[in-house]
Amino acid sequence: MTTILDTFNLSMPNISVENLIMFFVIIFVTYIIRSIFVYIIDKKLIVLAERTKTEFDDLVLKASKSPIGYLILLHGFYFAIISLQLPDKIGVVNVAGIIHNAYVMIISFILLYFVFKLIDVLGHVIYSITEKTDSKLDDQIAPLVVKSLRVFVITLGVLFILNNFGYNIASLLAGLGIGGLAFALAAQDTVSNLFGSFTIFSDKPFQMGDWIRINDFEGTVEDVGFRSTRIRRFDQAQVTVPNSQFIKNGVVNYSAMQKRRIKFNLGVTYGTTSAQIGEVVDGIKQIIKEDHRFDHNFYMVHFTDFGDYSLNIFIYCFTKTTVWDEFLMVREDFNLNIMRLLEELGVEIAFPSQTLYIEKV
Repeated sequence: MTTILDTFNLSMPNISVENLIMFFVIIFVTYIIRSIFVYIIDKKLIVLAERTKTEFDDLVLKASKSPIGYLILLHGFYFAIISLQLPDKIGVVNVAGIIHNAYVMIISFILLYFVFKLIDVLGHVIYSITEKTDSKLDDQIAPLVVKSLRVFVITLGVLFILNNFGYNIASLLAGLGIGGLAFALAAQDTVSNLFGSFTIFSDKPFQMGDWIRINDFEGTVEDVGFRSTRIRRFDQAQVTVPNSQFIKNGVVNYSAMQKRRIKFNLGVTYGTTSAQIGEVVDGIKQIIKEDHRFDHNFYMVHFTDFGDYSLNIFIYCFTKTTVWDEFLMVREDFNLNIMRLLEELGVEIAFPSQTLYIEKV
């Protein structure tokens, strides 16, 4: 009966007992070295680092523990396999090439993991610095810096792995250069979104947490990325807006308001006398003057129109608060005070109506 080994023209290598014992001894010693290293990091170095004023050394030590531990294990297993003195080839299988490629692949991933850990440390430091500043712009830039570093490291890592596997990186990059024009044409929207993100960071039309409106989208800014900006609508749905839209369209930033406007027409019935109209106008002005929640630098209350069914009093003023809930409370109190004023003066609020005059014959 033909076996798998016969099919691939393979034969089991002869491994001596001494080499096999050395294999397990190296693995055992590797685990001991790793345990000693972890103990020194946890019980000695981290304790010493906690006594320093800065938190950076603590974070670097904690980030280094796992990757260096994996490096110790990798090299222990690598030397253990080398101690077996395996032949370079077993049949058609290139044993030495497989071991080398596996070693390069694993050590590349460990190094990438280590660099990612260091990027997390750097990100923590950047975030802690941005939290101490008053500007929200750096809060937007910090995540982008961390994401950019990760993309850059992954790109270098892939190129390093391909180079070690025998691929010609120079020809690969040249091929990418030839296809760059086609890629640029296909990525016009992406480039436009990228420039849109630069516009956001340079012009600062809004910041994280601002209440904005662009086109038909209105809500709170949650995240600004290279390609898009995420807005949380007031119905709690999340909208992703391409950053190119911020170049092509105007942005209304409600959070940048210094005060909120109240504007409406108060219609009273045609049975209201001119004296009562004057008292209503003066009374509303007095309500605004006596309420400290209004901006007293500019406001208008005037009898302006003879409407179809009402005498219209135009009211135009501003509240000092821009917070939506507080604004509604001020407006509610304002409306109630106007109603009390009208009740005291015996003035009625008009509503749409028509009067028919029938001539007797």
